[in-house]
Amino acid sequence: MQIKKYLFPNLTVNQMNMNFKIEIATTNPDIIVMNQLKAAAERINEQLKKIDRDFSPFRYDSLVSKFQRGDKSPMRFSNDFEFIYNSSVLAEQMTDGIYTSHFAGKYDPIKLVRSWAIEQAFDTCMIPMLKHPDIDGIWLSDDNQIKVATKQGSDFSWLIDIKDSTKTDEIVTTYYLKSGVISMMEIADNSGSHIGHNNVKQSIILGNSLTETGIWAEVSVCADIKKMAAFIEHYHLSGIMIDQQGDYMNFNNGTIANTKEIF
Repeated sequence: MQIKKYLFPNLTVNQMNMNFKIEIATTNPDIIVMNQLKAAAERINEQLKKIDRDFSPFRYDSLVSKFQRGDKSPMRFSNDFEFIYNSSVLAEQMTDGIYTSHFAGKYDPIKLVRSWAIEQAFDTCMIPMLKHPDIDGIWLSDDNQIKVATKQGSDFSWLIDIKDSTKTDEIVTTYYLKSGVISMMEIADNSGSHIGHNNVKQSIILGNSLTETGIWAEVSVCADIKKMAAFIEHYHLSGIMIDQQGDYMNFNNGTIANTKEIF
């Protein structure tokens, strides 16, 4: 059996004050494939630009800014805003208030919006690329979140190395994903921050939805470690948490398998 050799051309767009990487796995990066990648990047750039216009708290006329000023019309006239707002309320309820979409007393769901934005751009702009016979895998990510998919019937898997946040030459674990998402949260210094009420310095959460894994990645570095363990079991979470001493805890579908004790 002939082994396929994959190449991984990629492009980067900058929106919402961060870089987004668009990558494909292809066996033949000819001009047609590269044009598809370029076209997808252009569509993603425009979609992210619109989302930023709607949700940036720094734009006076954004839906978020209007809502912060007491204008309730975004809830009535924008399905996207209603979805984000309802998702943030549900997240606060599911996490017993540990997750919050408020900053400095104002509604600011920017982290949730970024997760949702990747989901939206991936589904509308990248999934159609898998119809091309020479494209087996697609990837969209920002600094802390990754979403990938593989053509049905392909034996290709994405190899994703997770590095220690304080020892960048040390690989903590490697995931092989055909389809799915990864959200990561890193805390360099717990002192003087509302984040990091436990001893966790780095958290990686796997799943199928970035709007969910992004929330749990943030909660995992905020919650009391025993409370987080209860969340892991109740919500069947998968991933790994690493503390400041380098000890770690693995969990898969709600089952915790401690390699080292971090409680």
